[in-house]
Amino acid sequence: MNEHDSEKMADLLEKAGYYPVSAPEDADVYVVNTCAIREKAEHKVYSALGKLKTLKTKKPGMVAVVAGCVAQQEKERLLKRVDRLDAVLGTHNIADLPKIVARMQQSRERVSSTEFSSDVPSLHIPAPRKGANPFCSWVSIMQGCSNFCTYCVVPFTRGPEQSRAQDEILAEVEQIIAAGVREVTLLGQNVNAYGKDLLNGSSFPLLLRRLAAIQGLSRIRFTTSHPRDFDQDLIEAMSETDKVCEHVHLPLQSGSNRILRAMNRGYSLEDYLAKVRALRHHIPQAAITADMIVGFPGESEDDFRHTLAALEEIRFDQIFSFKFSPRPGTAAEHLSDQVPEEVKSDRLARVHELQDRITQAYHRAAEGAIEEILVEGVSMRTGQTFGRTRTNKIVNLDHGDSAIGGSLVKVAIVKGLKHSLTGRIVR
Repeated sequence: MNEHDSEKMADLLEKAGYYPVSAPEDADVYVVNTCAIREKAEHKVYSALGKLKTLKTKKPGMVAVVAGCVAQQEKERLLKRVDRLDAVLGTHNIADLPKIVARMQQSRERVSSTEFSSDVPSLHIPAPRKGANPFCSWVSIMQGCSNFCTYCVVPFTRGPEQSRAQDEILAEVEQIIAAGVREVTLLGQNVNAYGKDLLNGSSFPLLLRRLAAIQGLSRIRFTTSHPRDFDQDLIEAMSETDKVCEHVHLPLQSGSNRILRAMNRGYSLEDYLAKVRALRHHIPQAAITADMIVGFPGESEDDFRHTLAALEEIRFDQIFSFKFSPRPGTAAEHLSDQVPEEVKSDRLARVHELQDRITQAYHRAAEGAIEEILVEGVSMRTGQTFGRTRTNKIVNLDHGDSAIGGSLVKVAIVKGLKHSLTGRIVR
């Protein structure tokens, strides 16, 4: 989501007459787009801003801007903390970037623009025609979250749930498909809640069905889903709509019902398991990925064993797992019974070890299978042509095997590796 916001800001600046440069010291405008979901991400922001003194000494006229969630969280405090910073731009205000840059070049008065809006302007900025991948594009369908999980800063940095009108989304997708895009990923902090705030009958399953009717669109993905709002209607829309890829990112966060209640997740492990069974009943080949947090305040060894048991039972294709990180303003920030850092680290290592075995087993089981991939390009690291399966697994083609970017090709999987697959084109 932050990458998509960064693409939008770059596109806005290019339309205002700027062009991207390869090195910060060559820039007239230096924008740091930020994430505050975990403490580590926030630390990276201040590390990046540490370069400002040197950059602005060499180029005093440079305009330096911090945008995104840390900007929204810290507001004017960020200007006080970083004396070479010129402007702070909140998550609802990125559409103002060109205007603020122009203003800064006329007057060096420092600016903080972090007000929430009842209609987020940046939601209506269309996806750039020149994204990082010419064949795959992100499309924002909503912003914000109204769930207030006790560990999560998103409602404070992104605001409450706001959905875009369906017709506006459809028009944007038609435009980018006409420009050569084959696959879209629908973005929102909780895409399952799409349309509830519009009060006009809009829903996420309905949106998927309408998007599937667009000529030239080959694949539809979406992220992220909240288990509480993941329902039978959505499962049926996925199974009935062949353009929707068979992959769901469905964050579990913990396998302990006691911890799920403390997190204010709004579902039990049993609820989650029932939804996984329903999904796999209708779409047996579906890949399910998840987020997991270890070391939430009060998590006992028994609670953690429930998480390991859930991983064994559900057998996710992949997970993104993290140590609990207290976030400013959240209910969990000041909870007692914090788990010691060394215990968090040990539990995270055990989760990684278990999930690595499960993921590698999936990849090895895929050997010999025929999969369809959308070719995305050539890997800068390996020089191999690569693409993704419908279940979102990366396939690197054998050296010497290649295909045109944007094409859908059948490949035979010849090797399952730890994080990817190797395949060859079936002629």
